[in-house]
Amino acid sequence: MKCEICGKEAKLKRVMVESVEMMVCHECSKYGIVLPEKRRVKPVLKKKSIPYSKDVFEEMTVEIVPEWGRKIREAREKKGMSREELGAKVGEKTSTIAKIENEDLRPPDKTVKKIEKVLEIKLFQKVEKEIVKHREAKPLTLGDLLKNEK
Repeated sequence: MKCEICGKEAKLKRVMVESVEMMVCHECSKYGIVLPEKRRVKPVLKKKSIPYSKDVFEEMTVEIVPEWGRKIREAREKKGMSREELGAKVGEKTSTIAKIENEDLRPPDKTVKKIEKVLEIKLFQKVEKEIVKHREAKPLTLGDLLKNEK
């Protein structure tokens, strides 16, 4: 690296020269105050290893019911509430409530629970566990390809 004062290639030191921190060579360090070396401590980050074989859906116990947007709209209308009123009670914007009712936006679980409480409806259902058997994939042969064309 080059000295910031004389431009000479050398091992550099951090020096405070007239209130400016500079990287200078040994000879130019006499023009300022030599600063102590910064210790570079590399942070040790521990990554939590997640096994790839773990199925994220295994931990799910409930899911949102089909046609949840329609159910929310019907329950809201049955209660005589506007989208603005429902939004105010659950802490969401009117446009968000409209998107939820049109099923353009799937609401977070917290919001679903608030909507359930305000409208007195059930929007979650228990997940039925299905057993999926994985079989080992075999490489395709020319015969397999010919059979698929017919």
